[in-house]
Amino acid sequence: MDGLLPSKRDFVPNPGDPDQEYAWKEFGELTLDEAKERFADDPLNRQEDFMFMGTKAFLFYFPVVVDHLRDPPGDDGEYDWQAWILAKAIDAQFFSWSKDESLLPLTSTVLELADFVRDHVHQFESWPEERPRIIQAWTELAERIESLQEANGNP
Repeated sequence: MDGLLPSKRDFVPNPGDPDQEYAWKEFGELTLDEAKERFADDPLNRQEDFMFMGTKAFLFYFPVVVDHLRDPPGDDGEYDWQAWILAKAIDAQFFSWSKDESLLPLTSTVLELADFVRDHVHQFESWPEERPRIIQAWTELAERIESLQEANGNP
């Protein structure tokens, strides 16, 4: 897409899909900077949009997820900073919906992000008993991404 904003079709490859339509409503026609601001305003209610937006839109807006997770609220965050659900959103993009090969260039970044979240889990969740859930989600995602890399000849 090289800087061009994703079209509605990029968000909604399945016309009439309410989740994809909602993702379009939330992020459609936003620049990356605008999307980062919009997401930061209410991540709790916008995290699932990354799960349901079409692959092309996800590829464009993936830096929003990366930047959000790399800038957690600090030691003992007030909540999980959507770390758990964002792992599930990435997993859905890679393994549930499209299984689109255009996602393959993101695999190294996803693995780096998984390491970061697991290494800094104390910054994502103030309740220690909830931290294993976040670690498990990112560990499972990393294992699936590694298997995908191996299957595609990129160990």
